[in-house]
Order: sequence, then structure tokens, then C-alpha cells
Amino acid sequence: MNKTKIVAFGDAVTAGTSAKIDVFHDCFQYGTTTVNMVRETQTWHSIMARIMSDWVENGVHVIHAGMAGDTSQKGLARLEREVLSQSPDTVLVMFGAEDAIAGLEPAAFRENLKKIVQGIAERNARPILMTPTPISERMTATGYTLCEVRQRQERLSALAQAVRKLAEEKSLDLIDLHRYFLDNRLAYDHLYEGWLPDGVAQSGMASFVAGELLPMLGVKDFPTPILCDTRKVYSSVKHSAAKLNAFTALTYFEGEFYLAFRSGATHGTCGLFGGRTIVLRSPDGIAWVREATLQVEAFVETRDPKFLHVGDRLMVYAVSHELRGAAVVMIQYGFERLGPGKWSRPFECAPSTFWRPRRWRDHYVAAGYNGKFDGEGNQHFEVSLFRSADGRHWKKTSPILDLSSDGNETDLLVEDDRLMAFSRTRDESRDGMLIATYIPSENRWEAVPSGRLIHAPCVFKAGERTMIMGRYCSQSDERFRKLRADWAKFTNYVQQPDEDGYKTVAEAAGVDPARIEEYHHGLRTGIFVMDGARPRLVMELLSAGDSGYTGVVQYGDEILISDYSMHEVYPKIERPGDWETPCDIYLSRIRFKSRGSSIGRHSPKESVA
Repeated sequence: MNKTKIVAFGDAVTAGTSAKIDVFHDCFQYGTTTVNMVRETQTWHSIMARIMSDWVENGVHVIHAGMAGDTSQKGLARLEREVLSQSPDTVLVMFGAEDAIAGLEPAAFRENLKKIVQGIAERNARPILMTPTPISERMTATGYTLCEVRQRQERLSALAQAVRKLAEEKSLDLIDLHRYFLDNRLAYDHLYEGWLPDGVAQSGMASFVAGELLPMLGVKDFPTPILCDTRKVYSSVKHSAAKLNAFTALTYFEGEFYLAFRSGATHGTCGLFGGRTIVLRSPDGIAWVREATLQVEAFVETRDPKFLHVGDRLMVYAVSHELRGAAVVMIQYGFERLGPGKWSRPFECAPSTFWRPRRWRDHYVAAGYNGKFDGEGNQHFEVSLFRSADGRHWKKTSPILDLSSDGNETDLLVEDDRLMAFSRTRDESRDGMLIATYIPSENRWEAVPSGRLIHAPCVFKAGERTMIMGRYCSQSDERFRKLRADWAKFTNYVQQPDEDGYKTVAEAAGVDPARIEEYHHGLRTGIFVMDGARPRLVMELLSAGDSGYTGVVQYGDEILISDYSMHEVYPKIERPGDWETPCDIYLSRIRFKSRGSSIGRHSPKESVA
């Protein structure tokens, strides 16, 4: 069967690429004053297509027919050429914002919409009306007076009401985007120039529209996430020795939030001159202070922090890459909080890298991975289960994945008496993330493939649902594997002069730089719900490039999520190393529509990170 074909038809709001990435930050291309705008793959319709393709049988094909500067009258003129010629199954009709700015009266607007809807229905396609996004006072920054903005707000409100009335009179499906923006302060605040949703708003908008549209297509169990807040909580863009902040962990302890991450000069360890682990503390998730800077030794890499509550004590674990003999080995260390701003000296736990220790039964468990070299000098990884009675002394108890799987970052899910492991594998050409279940009576694990590439998986429960987050690729997994191969060739290429002098790296390595851009820009922080062993996408957080590695805490009816990303200062990639630009730390809050209740006003549950 063919994919369900959906056309998003409208103005600049529909197109999505006329807005800045984030209205609250500079968002300059690194090293320039060029502002990063929303890219095609970051638009609401692009994200929505990826979400819906995970939920609609046979998938969907979303075509955007949005055009900046279009009113409903101009849209009517191109209906046949750009919409009906596509033979769509469904058309999202999204006009009004530019009609309001142009001063069109509701009666004329309504007449244009009626003709558009009629033309769609005559081709046996399904028209779905959408109310326009609001206009905010931020429009005054573009030269309009407050009085003029108020007039446009009133006109746009009247146009939105005209859409609602037309949908009611003609018994048409309606998605009330106008009401969504008015009810969601985050979305309303993120209107670029007062009327264009920026990248943050479009991220939330994509999940909202998907949640409205999927039931119309027969999908009843989509858990619509609502993006309530997202903010940058740490940045060191101007400090070259610590500009890359990454690999986050989040917890709630004794009435305060704690956020840990690694801060260094580059993504890698830089030999023995790597990064440090920084711990921040906050009473509300908004105002943060530095709690501690943790490092095993001066100049020794200390990264990938993870929290654990051990009774009434708080531990954070970080791995160190150390030179022992002729080899660099991974050693897991722990630090215990002794009081405000006071942490213990590091204590050695295991020759491994832990990934989110948990409490299980009457002890603590962690999935750790470590590498071994084969006879040809290639390093492979295995994943094992470690146990501890006190959070300080750890012992390996069973293998989760052997060397043939090449597993590494592995998160554990404790559900009643069941223990499961979600593992990234280095050999991503095969099965992607593996899901293993522990069989205690036999002290062994049974693994099945998820069929999805998810880096640094973070698994948690949201009500009865099992959710997972991590870095994933916004292209298809198959496309991603091919692009990753080009990226590896490009990254490892050592340029040499020839008789004509130096060629560009792309020319010499035989790699199209556009494919490197596509690969790197395609990396995102994704949120999924587990359907058996299959992850189904429900939301993308605004992110790009080096990104992901999330932490999570449930607080009342909210899910708080930490991650890192370089989308604000995303570079132009021409040479290896161009992507080593600043990464910042972000905190987002989401809740699920079906859960209702007020936001962030209940007692926090124990951290699930």
C-alpha cells in the first residue's frame, strides 16, 4: 500500500523556515554574525512527518506547500498547481496570519477558505482546517506601534473565529492551533517577530498537530506530549577550554534539582587533558548555581556523570580515561555528597563505564561496558551487570552483551521484579539498540533488536507507559548509516598537498560536504514510547549536531529532561573539526495531554535518573 499523503498548505507559518532558531538567544553561526534560522528538517511539518510515520500503517508522506507572503487569496491561486496536482489524501489548510497583517476582512477570508475547501473536496481529498497562530506584542520590535499590533491581534482573532465557524457549518475537521498557542505560554513566547513560531515553538507544535491529526487517521493511542518549557541552563561559548558541555544527568534530592555534565574543550578526551564533571543545583529548575566541580585528578578526563540515591545519600559516578601501562583504560569512579558544596574524594568502583545505576531488590545495580582488543588491534566492547550493597563497592555479576554485540551505553529499567537493559551497539549496521531481559534463575540475559538507532538511551516510566530518550537520526536509519560512513571517511582524512596544491578536504576525500552537513545536522534528541520492542517517536527537542545524552526526573505531572545541543551555534562544515563548536546544556519540561492536572505544583517523585 502507498503512504498516506498529507499536504500542509498555507503561508510563512506553514513553511516554517522564516523564523530564527530561538528568539531568546543570538543563534549565530559559529564564528560569524550570520543568524541561524530554522532549517527544513527542524520545521514542524518535517518533525510531524517523522512522528506520524512511526504511528500510521505504511507511513506518511508530508508535503509542505507553505509560502512566505501568501494570503488566502494567493493560496487559492496556486491550489491546483501546488496542492491538488500532488493527489493528496489529506490537506491541512493553514491561512490567516498573513491575511491579518495584510488587513483582509473576515468575510473575504471566509470566502477564500470556502473555495479552497471545495476544491480539495472535489478531488476526493480530506480538507482539515487549522486556525492561525496568534500575534504577540513582540511584533513591536519590527517597527509596528503597540496600537497597530493590537489592531492586528483583533483582526487575526476574528479570522480564527471565522475558521472555527466554517468548520462547524461544513462539518469539517478542525485543529485549533490559535487556541494551542494562547493556552501554551512557551509557544506564545516563542513567536519570532511576534507571529512566526521559532524552532522551540515548532518542536512543540509538531507533536500537538500530530496528536490532533492521528486520531482522524484512525490512530487512537498516541500519547500527545505538551512542551511546557525549555531553557538554556549552562553555556561557556567564549571559553575555548570548556566550550563543549555535554553528557547530562539529572536528579531530585532533598528538595532540590541536581544537574551534572561534562565540560571540556572538545567532544573527545584529548588524551589525558580532557574535561571535568560540573554539578549544578537548583530549587526550581530555573535558577541554577554551581554545586561542585569534580575531577579524579588534574588534567585527567572525568566524564559521563550519573546520579544514584543510596538511602539518604547522593552519589554521582563519572568515568575516567587513564593511562595505565601502555593503554588508556576506562575506570569508573564515584563521589559522595557530604554537604552543601562538599563532595568526597573520588573512590574507584570498577574497570568499566556505568550507565545510570538503579536500586533493584535489596541492592543497587548498574550496566557497565568496557573494551577489549582482538588479535588485529581492534577494540570491541561488552556489557555486564554490576551489583553493590552500599553504592561504593561494585562487583560484576553477569554478562548482558558479549563482545560480538559491541554494546556500550546501556540503561536499565526496573519494573516490579523485572530488570531490563537497553543498549546502544557500536555495530549499528545490524540491529540498532538491543533490549535485553534478565532471567535471574539462570543468571543470563535474552536480547532482542529494537530496529532503531538510539544513542545513549535513557529509559523511564510515564504512568503505565515505558518511554525512552536519546540521540537519534532524523533521516531514516538506512540513510543515516550511509551518511555516517561518509562522515567517518571525511573525519579520518589527512590532507596532503598535490602538484596543484591543497584541494578542499571534500574533493580530496571524495566526499560531498553536503552529505556531511546532512549527517551532522540530522542528529537530534528524540523522545519515544516503547510499543513492545519498538520505539515510536512522540517528540523531538530542538537540537542538532552533537546532542542528546539526556537525564530525566518526574516532578508532579511533569517530566523534566536535561540534554545538550549545538543548534544555536551550528557551524558551516567544510573541514574535519568544523563541528567542534560550543554545546550548551538545556532543560525542558513536558507533560502528556491525557494526564491533565496543573504543571509543576505537586511533590516530586523520587528521581528516575
